[in-house]
Amino acid sequence: MKSWKGTLAALIITILVVAIAVPGFAGSSGLYEMSVFENPTTLNIFSATGPQSTVWNDFVASSQYYTSLYGLAQPYMTFVPSVAADMPSELKQEKIGGNTYYTSIVKMRKDIKWSNNTSLTADDVAFSYNAVLDMDPNKLGGNWPSIVDPTVLERVEKVDNYTVKFILKEKPGLAQWQYGVLQTYLLNKAYWEPVFAKAKKASDPVKELLAYEPIGEPAAGPFMFGKWEKGAFFQNVANPAYSMKGQITTFYEDGNVTIVNPKTGFKWQSSKPTGKVLLKVTEGPNVSGTLYRILGNQAAAVMSLIGGQVDFILNSLGLQRGFQEQLSQAQGVSTIENNVNGFRFMMFNLRKYPFNIKEFRQAISILIDREYICESVLQGIAFPQYSVVPPGNAFWYNPDAPQLGKGLTRTQKIEQAVKVLKKAGFSWEVEPEIDLKKDKLIKRGKGLIMPDGKKMPSFDFMVMTAGYDPLRYTFGLNIAQWAKDVGIPMEAAPTDFNVVSDKVFEEQDFDAALMGWSLTAYPDHMRWFFHSDQAGEGGFNPQGYTNPEFDKLADAFMAESDMDTARKQAFKLQEILSDELPYIVLFDTPIIEAYRSDRIEYPYTEILSGLQRYGALTSTVKLLK
Repeated sequence: MKSWKGTLAALIITILVVAIAVPGFAGSSGLYEMSVFENPTTLNIFSATGPQSTVWNDFVASSQYYTSLYGLAQPYMTFVPSVAADMPSELKQEKIGGNTYYTSIVKMRKDIKWSNNTSLTADDVAFSYNAVLDMDPNKLGGNWPSIVDPTVLERVEKVDNYTVKFILKEKPGLAQWQYGVLQTYLLNKAYWEPVFAKAKKASDPVKELLAYEPIGEPAAGPFMFGKWEKGAFFQNVANPAYSMKGQITTFYEDGNVTIVNPKTGFKWQSSKPTGKVLLKVTEGPNVSGTLYRILGNQAAAVMSLIGGQVDFILNSLGLQRGFQEQLSQAQGVSTIENNVNGFRFMMFNLRKYPFNIKEFRQAISILIDREYICESVLQGIAFPQYSVVPPGNAFWYNPDAPQLGKGLTRTQKIEQAVKVLKKAGFSWEVEPEIDLKKDKLIKRGKGLIMPDGKKMPSFDFMVMTAGYDPLRYTFGLNIAQWAKDVGIPMEAAPTDFNVVSDKVFEEQDFDAALMGWSLTAYPDHMRWFFHSDQAGEGGFNPQGYTNPEFDKLADAFMAESDMDTARKQAFKLQEILSDELPYIVLFDTPIIEAYRSDRIEYPYTEILSGLQRYGALTSTVKLLK
């Protein structure tokens, strides 16, 4: 299992350099082999997380090498301890040196070793944070200011060999605390302390640190650096001293998780499990190493997979749809699809009448047949979606939030939409007429009369052009047609992306638009997309949604540091948004991946954003032959 940064266990570059010839076919010498499209550029974690933060560096090095106190257990993304022995203590206020801080205690596991057989201790943890703070995360750049946030973290102190104390400038919310500071990379103090000391003496300390080549760094995870032939391949080798090998993570239906390491005796559980077991994942590695063949493009990677030179195509964008059929016909190859963490959605300008009437938006959502478009029109290349938190983000997703119109026939949708509109005071010059038994629309609605007694004028629904996004274009045309069935005078208006973006976010001069978002694992987007303080020009709430109850709950959610409480708040936020519909969420597109199912086996293949998001499961994959 791995955190959002990479493996939940750890690994670092070692002095051991193994010269293994690159085999002609994947699986030789017990290697798990993948294709990548670009060379990594650095092995330095400070550079790879800072100015050279690329997906390729993360795939082959960063995601393979480092541990943290906590991480997100795959595939359900549950926040769990890694090097920590339990959850952090409750944040409390404390006077230190005349100043008031928030503090939290974290107790560590005693069974984690570096590859040189020394223990990973509180000295390493405190150094990992304080050295970065001293160097200034803002100057290191990239992701460092968010994972060692200097606006929140004052310092970390050693309490004893396996206990640390976090001293915080202000009370952090989950985004800053559990999903930020507590998932920071851990460093070996004995190795890195003299490196930092030397860098601090340079005229440009940050430049000196970023240029350092970390050869000989002790490892604490499943793999170690092996060999790098630039332009050809990059290889890691299994760490025989890996402390977490054999550790079993069990996921339960009720959301609980247990972690048991039979070898060391470590045990942890989120709370007493009461549901049935969903999945058990046993940590490896089960391979002798990982090898990344550096190929130039998808076509070369596909041929390499079909020809048996690699086991998996590693690409953050997944495969192009055109390769799916070719690969599905290849012997020994399987393709998989997963939702990505995002959604495409429709929104109205709620500053305008009657778009600000909740029932109007509900009626539109009811009329939209997401399943029909995704399954019949788009032939399964998109997934229907109803929530602003994707179902794949399982821990935060509320399956009980309203899904208006789901499962209804065409005429049932029209019937329900008409009832909802009538309830809000709408009427028609000609009311829609249907035959429920035959599921047939007999007469389209005409002349929708708004609650103020005026006839609703025609309005534009901006959708992407077919050339930019044929999926959103298709959805837009169908939505406008269904709206007209009940007399809503909506006109689909294909528009260039930049024009839509300017009109929505900068000018806020629009009626309705169809757009999309990509998201992070922690669903703080609910606050930013719908809070009233983001409703100004340039804000993230261009639709102008305002709800004091929602604002209050969203602010509490952002400030909350207790995971269970935050989850309940997230569920309630989804219920409000699914009822009031400042966004009408429509669909998501999958990421397509391919692997040699005749040669390798994964503990699971259903995971948000695909196997690539987690390095293709290098520490849990098994070779079949």
